Amino acid sequence: MSQKDQYEVNFFKPLTPHARANKRLIISLAVIWAVGVFGFQILLMVFNQPTPEENYTKFEAVWPTVVEDSSAAIELKQDFARVILAVLGKNIAVKDGHKATLKKALSWAVYSMQDDSTKTIFLNEPNNESVKIAAASIGLATEGIDKLMLDLLPFSLTKIEHEGMCSKCTTSIPEIMKLYLVHNQSGLTKFRFLGFPFHYWYTAQFLLIMFVLLCLVYAKVIDKMNVKHDFVEEI
Repeated sequence: MSQKDQYEVNFFKPLTPHARANKRLIISLAVIWAVGVFGFQILLMVFNQPTPEENYTKFEAVWPTVVEDSSAAIELKQDFARVILAVLGKNIAVKDGHKATLKKALSWAVYSMQDDSTKTIFLNEPNNESVKIAAASIGLATEGIDKLMLDLLPFSLTKIEHEGMCSKCTTSIPEIMKLYLVHNQSGLTKFRFLGFPFHYWYTAQFLLIMFVLLCLVYAKVIDKMNVKHDFVEEI
């Protein structure tokens, strides 16, 4: 071997048996890592099925009546308003345009539940009085999930500009609700392990543990390879 060859190291074209064995080891561990990461993602895509939240089921039950009949039962409009608030509560995940549409729909639902003496309040920008009336109309309590909705309500109302539900709301709300209330799920996402959904635990914890284990495997195997090939690292 020439003086030049002794110092030229090319991972893709190893020149010595030790370098070739090291290359095979690294590629093997990289393949295991890739299968562990991307193989699981492929499994999620293969087995996942669209699964609606309970709120989406409620929405589907009340939407046809609420959108077609402004005089629909108060209970239906209350359920509709609660579902809208539940989606607005996702806040960061909801696009600004979708928020604006949902706020109009919520405000219309509250407005349609009022008698003539209180309807005029909602023709102006929301204030403390209109928020209190809206909370009472929806039937929000002061504890549990209702307390969160109460805190969200002042930021979710807008002044009424049309007697009926806006045309944009009637056409876009079903798609908006489906977007935020229907999720891909399977046994891999529903099963819980160590208190976490399995897919979360696998990606957030197991893959980190696997990486550390692969590093330990490499360190152990490379030590044996060094002995087998009489390889001595220069210090």
